[in-house]
Amino acid sequence: MHIVYLNYLYDRFGVSVGSTIKAIELMHALQQEGHQIDIYWRKKEGGNDENPRKTIRQFLKKHFSKYFQEINQILQNARFIIEERNLFENSKRPDLLISRLHPYLFSPFLIAKRLGVPHIIEADCPAAYEVRHFYPEYFRHPSLLEYIELKMIQHADRAFCVSNQLKKYFVSRGIEDKKIEVITNGVDVARFNPKINCRLVQEKYQLQKKTVVGFVGSFHYWHGVENLIRLIKAIVSSDSRIAFMMIGHGGALKSDLDRFIRERNLEDQVFCTGFVPHEEIPVYINAMDIVVAPYPPLDFFYYSPVKIYEYMACGKSVVTTRMGQITELIEHGKTGFLCDPGDIEALIDTVQRLIRNREMRAAIGRNAAGFIAGAHTWQHKARQLSVLCEEVLMSNNRMLTI
Repeated sequence: MHIVYLNYLYDRFGVSVGSTIKAIELMHALQQEGHQIDIYWRKKEGGNDENPRKTIRQFLKKHFSKYFQEINQILQNARFIIEERNLFENSKRPDLLISRLHPYLFSPFLIAKRLGVPHIIEADCPAAYEVRHFYPEYFRHPSLLEYIELKMIQHADRAFCVSNQLKKYFVSRGIEDKKIEVITNGVDVARFNPKINCRLVQEKYQLQKKTVVGFVGSFHYWHGVENLIRLIKAIVSSDSRIAFMMIGHGGALKSDLDRFIRERNLEDQVFCTGFVPHEEIPVYINAMDIVVAPYPPLDFFYYSPVKIYEYMACGKSVVTTRMGQITELIEHGKTGFLCDPGDIEALIDTVQRLIRNREMRAAIGRNAAGFIAGAHTWQHKARQLSVLCEEVLMSNNRMLTI
């Protein structure tokens, strides 16, 4: 099957890195299932050039985007329609189009209709919800964003999302239950596994004789940076043989973490690596003994965190929050540990128990790695998506013959 995949993420290796990795890995695994996949990243990454035109754009954006952001997003469809029409004009017609749901964008629907091919939407985030809650500074029509999102999914042949919580959200807004499939995230166990040699990282940070608690991710408020700070504060003072390794960059709360480390003079015990390319992440995870994903209480936890799959695949003891899809992935006390949202004392106590008990860490890690390898690789997810694609294609062909 010849499949075209359109993705409209902008900051692909910044705040959107998890979604970018998922797209790359899933499409690669789908290709391994025997399909021809053409991937098109439709938005350019931001550059650092300082030409006069860019300076003018930045000035206008700073002073007027609050009022014109919505209309600007809608007008982008005209550019995408022209570009995508040209993109496919002289190429072979694909059998199927998959596009990632993006705020205000309906060009994929029009392109699929023009090409006469079935269309599947990757609805991996509630785009309208995110815009409303994370960017409240922009003036918007009361319901236009939600209307476009709803119509896009309704007019697609099928859709898939990363969690049951997200599916329930779309169904509650009027999408038919049978229209949307749940395909969670996964991991490449050929690259993320307990056998990865981490000696160079251990030597670089002098971790050989330390018990290492680690975190991977950006430092936005939904990642629980305040919980990381409280965890570090409670544990580092008790034993100089304990180290924390924080992998990632950016995020609104990274400066808070940096200031805490600096004010407490913890530079020899808490290591912030900054940006690490994804292909090197397995080496860093394998230098850790305990890994955390301390999400704060969130009203709507619709994520399927890639990093938890990667932690588990590397055979690490995961301590995270009992929320959403995480509770379907981790069996408490067997493949990891779950703490109630906001229960920082339980988080601290669980990490301290794991620090003291090497055998427990090893057993939990073995269970986690075996569970992931048996059911949650990207190849498992690609097979689910392949079945969905075949169902859509068969249904479309039946309709054409009627």
